[in-house]
Amino acid sequence: MKVDGHTHTQYCPHGTGDEVEIMIERAIALGFSEYHITEHTPVPDSFKNALKPEEAINTLAMSEKNVDEYLKEMFLVREKYKDRIQIKIGFEYDYLPNEEVWFKNFLKEYGKYCDTGILSVHYLEGHNGYHCIDYSAEDTLVGLVKHYGSTEAFQIAYYDLVKQSILDDFGRFKPNRIGHMTLCNKFMQFLKCEDTAKIIKKQTDLLNLVKEKNYILDYNTAGLFKPFCGETYPPNHVVQLAKSLKIEFMYGSDSHGVEDIGRGYDVFFENIK
Repeated sequence: MKVDGHTHTQYCPHGTGDEVEIMIERAIALGFSEYHITEHTPVPDSFKNALKPEEAINTLAMSEKNVDEYLKEMFLVREKYKDRIQIKIGFEYDYLPNEEVWFKNFLKEYGKYCDTGILSVHYLEGHNGYHCIDYSAEDTLVGLVKHYGSTEAFQIAYYDLVKQSILDDFGRFKPNRIGHMTLCNKFMQFLKCEDTAKIIKKQTDLLNLVKEKNYILDYNTAGLFKPFCGETYPPNHVVQLAKSLKIEFMYGSDSHGVEDIGRGYDVFFENIK
């Protein structure tokens, strides 16, 4: 089966606004047989108050008031295309430090309606509040790297939070697929990220935990097309170690528009399939 396990919709405020049906039509044309719709979970108001910079807040995820509408629309789309492609519906659950109660309640309310999901870390505590790791290279440098004192220290803090997200108990609806495990490298060329011995140790420990928990990894090709990145999440050395541990991968285009559908699938096919 040709599966895209990580896509977004017109409900994502930092996407292109392309309607999900146009994206599905493109996936069908490219020969995909299964398509996962995984829109970002909302950011609760209690967390928004701590987010920096302020201009980023309303670009990160849909409002809580749109969640029911999102699910209802995606159910209708799944029914419309059921004879042409298998569609799974869920969320990319943005792990929010210090918002465990909200996260558990969200999973309890909506998890039963979903048949897919991704657990991702996008937010990290830094200068004067929390910052989105992949919002902009400049904000990551000023708000996170300088806060932690070095690029390596920032990366370590990110990997520690990914570990925490795996270990936290959120009940039976918690997703078991880890999204873009090395997202801290999105601006690697700008930040001069290196895979130091400490970083490789953190990555290795994470993979062992993923194996222990019987989780799977998002093979996310979006980084190949980012101007300061040029590699998949995770990169090849992590992929090879994960394969040696017999950890399963699922391809994810992380599409935010129709032009993203299927991007980098040839790389996934070559390295994984």
